[in-house]
Amino acid sequence: MHHIWHRHVWLRPLFSVLARFDILFPESGCDVPASMTIARVDEGATWRRTFAFVKSRRFDATMRYLPQSGVVERIGPRGLIEVPWRIRVLAGDAIEITTGRLQMRAGRLRLPIPGVFQVAVKAIERAVSENISVDLVVSHRFLGAIFGYDGTFAVRREGLNGTRPNGSDGVSLQRYRPWFYAAAAYNLAWGLLVIVWPVSFFRLIGMPPSNEIASWQALGMMVLVYAPAYWWVARDPLRHRHLVVIALLGKLLGPLGFLWALHAHTLPLLFGLTILTNDCLWWPAFTAFLVKASRHSGGWRALLVGR
Repeated sequence: MHHIWHRHVWLRPLFSVLARFDILFPESGCDVPASMTIARVDEGATWRRTFAFVKSRRFDATMRYLPQSGVVERIGPRGLIEVPWRIRVLAGDAIEITTGRLQMRAGRLRLPIPGVFQVAVKAIERAVSENISVDLVVSHRFLGAIFGYDGTFAVRREGLNGTRPNGSDGVSLQRYRPWFYAAAAYNLAWGLLVIVWPVSFFRLIGMPPSNEIASWQALGMMVLVYAPAYWWVARDPLRHRHLVVIALLGKLLGPLGFLWALHAHTLPLLFGLTILTNDCLWWPAFTAFLVKASRHSGGWRALLVGR
């Protein structure tokens, strides 16, 4: 982006809060690297704008066409806020997009947002060769223009040839978010328990504490560091889907190591309780997630090479 700006210093805390929901953000600057990915999903199309500040920021939305109201943009957690679009053609290569009144979406209900919290967006987009230039301004009825950016996106089309990703998977991956939130909470709790009270598990199964308590605590730290990774996947399953490949690999190797130790008579069978809760419990959800994630990437090979 050539220029990203915002006005009124006292609004910065508000922009910081909105940034937590991938709506707006408090940073500004010139020549900021940015990208926008548009993908088809069951609900319409997702628009993911990413701005490469020191801390990466995003501005996400889902676009949907409704017969009664035209194009509607949904932003915020679970598309809580609905923004109607009005589109006007300025020339053969340019359009003007303006927004109507914002509404809160609660199932089939639409609740009006008070006028003092209403903002209007005006964007002019122009096609220039293989690029799209955009000039966007967010305005408030009393404060005037408060946020905006202008710049150029280079167009790159993917998935037109060869194996075509299934557009519905972008939405269907959302159903696995509770599993990853649960995994984040479990890893955090289990890791802290092993680090702070390392002998508690041994007492639970009636096994003498290991002579290598430090190694057991190190294992707890390894489990603990997976917690933020699961949290990231839960926040955005599509973007962080590749982390689940590493997670499932770990959950496969852990039981194999236990079986080896069981065969060598270095661990008792009862120790396998932690294998059941740490690893086996998560196999079905993680495997089903990766099957659908691979379809979005265009196949297992594409997923495994990071696409």
